Amino acid sequence: MVRSTEGSAEARAVDEVQLEPVPRLEWSLATDVHPPALEAARPASLRRSWIHTAPEQQVLELFRKLNGAKRRLPAPWWLRALDRGEIPSRDAAFEIEDEVHAVLGNRPGWVFVPWAGAGEAGYWEYAPSDRAPMRMPTTVVLTDQHPGWLNVVPAHGDTEPVPVPVKGVAGLVALLPQIEAW
Repeated sequence: MVRSTEGSAEARAVDEVQLEPVPRLEWSLATDVHPPALEAARPASLRRSWIHTAPEQQVLELFRKLNGAKRRLPAPWWLRALDRGEIPSRDAAFEIEDEVHAVLGNRPGWVFVPWAGAGEAGYWEYAPSDRAPMRMPTTVVLTDQHPGWLNVVPAHGDTEPVPVPVKGVAGLVALLPQIEAW
């Protein structure tokens, strides 16, 4: 853009384009899956966005810069845990996601659901629990709310139950017979 040096400051201000950063847009681009996953049958197939592939420290720096004190950006469970220093690395988180998928993907009735929040790994539903009067099936989700990293949400109707914290993949394996009987 060519600017004239003549005229008042007010006239120049009208002609100038002021760009303001839009943190949510920047974060949205960082969490977008590019290129889109052709198959989403497992968590690893969703790890195609910038937050999954850029150097871990850059991802963490952008998250901290944009997230600020309000902590309102949609982010994967592992990034919030990494930000707080509760998980050693993004790769360690990916291993957890893959272990959960290995366990549930080999059991009858469990289905991986790839559409979750921005940058999330998806979640697993227990299809046999999707029966009347239930409106939502039993679900296993990854979480940063506790160091076991897994919550199980029992099948439910109108009132959503309190998620049941599970102590990691070993805890999930031990509880599966009970979870599948709910």
